[in-house]
Amino acid sequence: MNDFDSDSDIPDLPGPETDSTDAKVRPTVSKRPSVPLWGKVIIMSILVFLIALGYLRTHNEHAEKTSNIQDGPTDVPDKAKRKAVPDILMTAMRGPNKRLSDFKGKVVLLSFWATWCTPCLIELPTFIDLYQKLSDKGLVIIPLNVDENAQTAAAFVNDFWKAKKFPFPTFFDPTHEGASSFRVDALPSNFVLDKNGLLVAQGYGANDWGSDASIQFIEELLKE
Repeated sequence: MNDFDSDSDIPDLPGPETDSTDAKVRPTVSKRPSVPLWGKVIIMSILVFLIALGYLRTHNEHAEKTSNIQDGPTDVPDKAKRKAVPDILMTAMRGPNKRLSDFKGKVVLLSFWATWCTPCLIELPTFIDLYQKLSDKGLVIIPLNVDENAQTAAAFVNDFWKAKKFPFPTFFDPTHEGASSFRVDALPSNFVLDKNGLLVAQGYGANDWGSDASIQFIEELLKE
C-alpha cells in the first residue's frame, strides 16, 4: 500500500494638529508631496495584477496536485490507471473502529471534513440523496472528521447528524494519520475507491453529490 500518490493523474485567498492660543509662532510642518491621480491609478493597477497573479499561480499549483471533480465526475478511468491507497484506521463514535480494507467489495466515497469547514457542512447533506439511491447497490459513504478536539467534534456531530438525519455515521481521525496518509491539504477532500479498494477519483472543495453526473459516475463503478 506504499505506492499511493495523491499527485497522480487520476481524476482527480496624519494625526490632528494641536492648537495653542499662547503660542506666537507655529512650527513649520513639512508635508509629503501628494501623489497625482494618474499615479494612484498606476499603483492600484500594479497591486491588483500582482494579487491576481499570485492567486492564479497558487490555484494552478493546487490543481496540478489534485484532480478537481467539483463539477461532477463523468468518466471512470481505466483499471490499469488506478492505484492502491493506505489502509487507514478510522475511529468510530459508536461501535467498532474500521479500516478501509473492511469495505472491499463496496464502492467507497471517503470524505475528509471538519466542523469548522463551511464548505464541508454544505457538502455533507448532498451525500444523503446519493446514499439513498445507491447504498443498496453497494455504495458506502464514509465522512472522516479531522477536528483537533475529538470531544467537541463528537458533540457537534451528535447535534448535526440528528438535525440533518444522516443515514450513515461519521468516523474520526483524531491523530490525523489518515489525513496525512492521503496527503490532505484542503477540506473537504474526497476520494472514490472501487470495489477492489483502488483509487478512482479524488477532488477538493464542496461537490453536489446528488447531481446526475455524480450519481451516474458511481453507478458505473457499481456495475463493475
